[in-house]
Amino acid sequence: MHFLLIKVRFYNIKKKANQSGLSFSLFANNGKNMVEVSLLQYADDTIFFGEASMENVRAIKAMLRTFELMSGLKINFAKSGFGAFGVSDSWKHEAAEYLNCSMLTFPFTYLGVPIGANPRSYQTWVPIISKCERKLAKWKQRHLSFGGRVTLIKSVLTSIPIYFFSFFRVPNKVVDKLVRMQRRFLWGGDQEQHKIAWVKWETVCLPKEHGGLGVKDINVFNASLLGKWKWNLFHSQGELWTRVLESKYGGWRGLSEISRGKGESVWWRDLKLVFNQSHNGEIWKNTTEWRVGCGDKFKFWEDVWTGGEESLLERFPRLYSISNQQHKRIQQMGDFKEEGWEWNFRWRRPLFDSEVDLAVSFLSAVTSHPIQAHKSDQWVWKAEPDGQYTAKSAYEVCRGDSFDQQQDGVYEELWKLKLPSKIIIFAWRLIRDRLPIRENLRRRHIQLGDSRCPFCRIEEESAGHLFFFCSKILPIW
Repeated sequence: MHFLLIKVRFYNIKKKANQSGLSFSLFANNGKNMVEVSLLQYADDTIFFGEASMENVRAIKAMLRTFELMSGLKINFAKSGFGAFGVSDSWKHEAAEYLNCSMLTFPFTYLGVPIGANPRSYQTWVPIISKCERKLAKWKQRHLSFGGRVTLIKSVLTSIPIYFFSFFRVPNKVVDKLVRMQRRFLWGGDQEQHKIAWVKWETVCLPKEHGGLGVKDINVFNASLLGKWKWNLFHSQGELWTRVLESKYGGWRGLSEISRGKGESVWWRDLKLVFNQSHNGEIWKNTTEWRVGCGDKFKFWEDVWTGGEESLLERFPRLYSISNQQHKRIQQMGDFKEEGWEWNFRWRRPLFDSEVDLAVSFLSAVTSHPIQAHKSDQWVWKAEPDGQYTAKSAYEVCRGDSFDQQQDGVYEELWKLKLPSKIIIFAWRLIRDRLPIRENLRRRHIQLGDSRCPFCRIEEESAGHLFFFCSKILPIW
């Protein structure tokens, strides 16, 4: 409540300043629609936006002083920062000194996100990599069982970098570094010494019931988290952040455009790459159902709202070519009458006799989906019962085609056993024949003096012999 009162007072002071002719606004636009951004507040943080002029700097100082007098609170200018674009460094320093605050240097961190940094640069990810390295330290490796190492890898990957993964597309160099770090920690190696990775990393990243250890695949996990951007852009239309991205880049539709738009940031181009990759694009298309309401969001010809995998443009290209309403939303293709929705199609010319059957099929496809006056268009995520997108279900869908469908359920039954994780993982390695026994070491060209079983000294030490057929071991079972 206290912060809410402060926000209201700030807003009223800023509003009076604007009425006095001062310009405290920036406009996000792509040449068509402009969105005004003047004041952002989060908890006890406040950001002012405006034109770079000394008149505005003095006005900000006066506004902040007025706020102090009205509220009885003191603003800590020493913890505040001032930044500007398109002006000289001397002007920035003069303004910062007048406000008695520090200069903002780019990139800087706000709410955990590096502002002005290039997400494709390795240096941007160094803090995340360093934190992961500290968590996966060598001393922890020595004092943890194999099962404990798997648990720590999972907790580190799903906690430390998840915030960055939700904002930025991870560069391949960073992915390679994180995977090497996890693989070395899992199998006992370090920077100076490399030990054998007995199971390939793609298998380790499979779900437990499909023969893996359930460690997240970084690229797929990153893409699943970034999928929330497109989903929220569609379902949060009208909010300030959505209006800014729609004005600047075209919103959720802009993420489907392959061509590069004018003035696109690196961050937005990376988001587009995620959705335009053939695999991710197909998964999104196949798992998202377009459910029409009043037709306020979907385009009549271009969007897939009539069911199936094709739009009306793809199904009826000849009718599209003679339509006078080619880029209209569904809502603009008719009107609500007393009897209900009534379509109003307009064509450039009358239909030919040869096009009558085509028109019948067209009308059948269109009228089979009723337009509802009091319900907005929506997407439904078919991988969740409630139809809402989640990163978890998106990850499972993306990884689904990597699973071996010929599994006999042995791994699923294995992980149901009420045993310590180190025992279960030992059994998992035994089933996969990935234990460091002499037969496996010889296959990997490790020099051995003798590959025979150390107990019976008769046959070569293999997994089957050692655990099930050795005459010296059988009495134990």
